[in-house]
Amino acid sequence: MPRKYPMTMPSPPEGKRPRGRPNDATIDTALLKAAYEEFVEKGYHGMSMDAIAARAGVSKVSLYRRWDSKAAIAAEVFRTMSEEEPPIEADSLDGCVRALIRSAIGSPGALERGKLVLRTVGEVTEDPELLAVYRDQLFMPGLAQMRDAIELFRERGEVAADTPTDAACALVAGPLLLCYLAILAKADLRLEGDISEQVARLVLDGIRAKAK
Repeated sequence: MPRKYPMTMPSPPEGKRPRGRPNDATIDTALLKAAYEEFVEKGYHGMSMDAIAARAGVSKVSLYRRWDSKAAIAAEVFRTMSEEEPPIEADSLDGCVRALIRSAIGSPGALERGKLVLRTVGEVTEDPELLAVYRDQLFMPGLAQMRDAIELFRERGEVAADTPTDAACALVAGPLLLCYLAILAKADLRLEGDISEQVARLVLDGIRAKAK
């Protein structure tokens, strides 16, 4: 089981510092949080091991003891992002799609996640190692989870029988990328009310089995 660390960590009360040497879990959390923030701000090629250690407030020795390369750090960031995704609700197709889309584009961390995903998509074309890490640790686990959900709801009669599984997955994922772009560009999509709800409704109209 891969290690999982939260992206955020509480700060000590103002004016006070925790006594003694930080424990390994605290260092792990600080380094992973710093790596995530560097990734969001500078992208994979722009971030550096030195900058991550400095942002975390630990030595480079501590960093290299855990991850010996940027690729290893990226793998850990992607893996943690994948593990922190909320489980897909299995009660209904509507609940599943709405929860997934709300988590992706309606959450407080949507802007940061959008930056990281879009930066990565732009960089993987020139970096086979980064592409492999992104595919194995974030993209394929997410796709597998979505495929399983589509098949489950098809068996329950909620997804149209003639809808290809991967086409349904693309119908969910495609609008998320557009919304990430719109969020980053501060573009007005001209959707009334809750954007995540508007997108979810359109996606559901495309893959939901029609009443006879």
